[in-house]
Amino acid sequence: MSKLDKLIEDALTAEDQALCAQFEERGMLGDVATLFGGKYGPWNILTMIIQILAFAGVLHAGRQFVVVDDMAALARWGALAALLFAAMSFIKLMRWRQAHANRVIREIKRVELQLARAGKS
Repeated sequence: MSKLDKLIEDALTAEDQALCAQFEERGMLGDVATLFGGKYGPWNILTMIIQILAFAGVLHAGRQFVVVDDMAALARWGALAALLFAAMSFIKLMRWRQAHANRVIREIKRVELQLARAGKS
């Protein structure tokens, strides 16, 4: 917390501090936890399950890639492992974008709150 943030917090009333506490920084784990609630919560839970299944598939395909002797089977298992890994990466990027959007929305609400408080003064 910067010196300016500390001065602003000291100037706020108890009611204002309670209202601002709703929009506090959550950290990375807090941002991830908020993905599983709200409007997109069920979708994010489904994509998490799909990502776990894709990870299990990557492990299996990777093992088969190592132990198989036939060149055609080797190519198929390698392609499957690469495809599943790409799907896992896509899902993770999708969730990162959603977490970033949630963070931006929280900051906009914080600014709206500050503007509303300044308008009342």
